[in-house]
Amino acid sequence: MRFSRRQFMCGVGAAALTGHSTFAKPQQAEFSIGYDTAAWQSQTEQAVTEISALGYRGIQIRQASYTKYANRPGEFKALLAARKLSLVALAASNITLNPTTMKQEIADALLMAKWLKEVGGIYLQVADGARPPASLPAPDDYRKLGKHLTEIGKRTLGEGGIKLAYRNQIQSLGQRRDEVDRILDATDPKYVWLLVDSAHLSASGGEEVRFVRDYLNRLAFPHFTDVRISQSATTTLDGSRVPAKYDFVELGQGKVNLPSVFQILKDYHYAGWVIVALDRTPQGRTAQESAAISKRFIEEKLKYNF
Repeated sequence: MRFSRRQFMCGVGAAALTGHSTFAKPQQAEFSIGYDTAAWQSQTEQAVTEISALGYRGIQIRQASYTKYANRPGEFKALLAARKLSLVALAASNITLNPTTMKQEIADALLMAKWLKEVGGIYLQVADGARPPASLPAPDDYRKLGKHLTEIGKRTLGEGGIKLAYRNQIQSLGQRRDEVDRILDATDPKYVWLLVDSAHLSASGGEEVRFVRDYLNRLAFPHFTDVRISQSATTTLDGSRVPAKYDFVELGQGKVNLPSVFQILKDYHYAGWVIVALDRTPQGRTAQESAAISKRFIEEKLKYNF
């Protein structure tokens, strides 16, 4: 019987979960929690100041912050040092399967990886924009994307020293759990890790706790995210799919089973980073206020002390 890479990795994860792993568990069980700067948009300095003031220990930045400091890595490193923050990841623009842009996407990723290495970052996050807007993906698209991710990861790790983290995302080729499986099956696990986004998976009808559990051994880091579903996805009589209606919200304001996800990380001695993420704040709240709401949930419901 032939096993895919995913089946092999999931088997290792399942063995660890049942106590039959042949791998020794790491002694350190503590992990660190950071925050994504997306809701501050291009206000990088304000984001760094406010995230640090709340007690988060690291950040993930977006393309706007990278562009702002692309030629000034030393200044950005000093900015973080002054606020006692670690840079966990940079979220790059979505990659595609467009043959005219794929080489440039690899080149751009390598430039970002080298910048990340200089400022002390760890991961380059990518999602994809390869899902056709008005039709189903072709079966071979998943294999092509997996190959493209592997080529990017080879360059970012081999030449930049930075790990590539693929993020599952609504309206991408990696939208549903089975689609993420197919993409990762087509990658080389030496070069591509998974960034688990529980809210995006939940909004697409997936089960976030099982997702984290199954991919513990390929986990780059998780996004702690939450989503409020106002209408579940449905299938009409003609077989067409009507997507769910949803809003991404602060932690504890939606349906994601974050306590169980958190417990898995604790039980199996995850020792990396967790990033809290919210791309846009609800109307009437500032980015800092939303970050404070999520922090309060982590402290009160998850019993994590910053």
